[in-house]
Amino acid sequence: MGDRLRPQFASVLAGLLLIVAPVNGAEEAPYKGKTLVLLNNFSPGGSSDVWARLIARHIGTFIPGSPNVIVQNMPGAVGMAAYQWLGRVAKPDGLTIGAFGGALAAKQATGGFPKGALDLRELEIIASVQDTDVFFARKAVFPRSYKSFLSPVKLPIVIANLGGRIDDSYIRDASIMALFGLRRGRDADFIQVAGFPGGNDAYLAMGRGEVDLYVTRVAGYRQTPLQEVKAGNWVPLWQGGILDSKGPFARDPGVREIPTFVEAFEALTGRSPSGPYWEYVKWQATSRSATRFVAAPPGLPKRIGLVLTTAWAQMLKDPKYLAEQKKVFGTEEDITYLGEEARRRIEQILEKPAIVDKVMKEFRK
Repeated sequence: MGDRLRPQFASVLAGLLLIVAPVNGAEEAPYKGKTLVLLNNFSPGGSSDVWARLIARHIGTFIPGSPNVIVQNMPGAVGMAAYQWLGRVAKPDGLTIGAFGGALAAKQATGGFPKGALDLRELEIIASVQDTDVFFARKAVFPRSYKSFLSPVKLPIVIANLGGRIDDSYIRDASIMALFGLRRGRDADFIQVAGFPGGNDAYLAMGRGEVDLYVTRVAGYRQTPLQEVKAGNWVPLWQGGILDSKGPFARDPGVREIPTFVEAFEALTGRSPSGPYWEYVKWQATSRSATRFVAAPPGLPKRIGLVLTTAWAQMLKDPKYLAEQKKVFGTEEDITYLGEEARRRIEQILEKPAIVDKVMKEFRK
């Protein structure tokens, strides 16, 4: 593990030390003979669904009472349907918890939550995972990967997005295009097509040639997209990268072979990215410290929350889990924050820089 990643893993270890607690028969009652439902907010096949199913195969081993664990997909409203159901309807008994993707903390920070939606800070946060975005595209349009980005085979480039103009990923993609000096519109350089219910739907559209570029997380990339890359149909362009404690973007260990956006941008333009659009992209990359998170409904008893958080800590050190995680994510070096540290990361995302609002206002017109 490189020195640039060590501070982040130190935070993880500190979190583990804070939550480890003895487990006894008193905690078994809520789970013995029961089923624990992991509620996922997107359709099957996408990156967050892949992650939730990985957890479901292992977490029950570490929860006293060894409950059966299943994944229930509840797509809709760009990830918000399941989130709202967990916060407003689900019982706080520890038998239903959310394993959510879609960078909901960034969505709330950028005004993407509908009026009256539950504030993330009201949930009981169990864990959050730092991840990065992977940008990939059809090889027919970008035959030399990112080196073809400013000279694609055809224009406009069609970009698939899950959400509309209020979604942070939509604004991220528009900001990146603006950094390259590209214009949006049917007679310009790129089009953004929003409203896909999940990653698998975007993959199908790419396979049909209806869209040219999509962005997913590492776990999602290592499924269908990587298979298509190996088949010679799609190519990776770049990854968002992760910010280390000193500021520079480092390559995510799960996709070390793919250059960061900064590396690709500098190679294509001969300069470093800067300006308001870059400040938005940096904040958006920082927000990936809670790309995926695990949460329980408000009012979860503290003893059950401790049982769940302790189970997560134990799972993260289990060789069987780590071996399968490596197959899914490409690395055992997943960066996970637990309990109060996870909550703090989410709160940091919600306190966004003022420049982020200015960029959002521009692209929401």
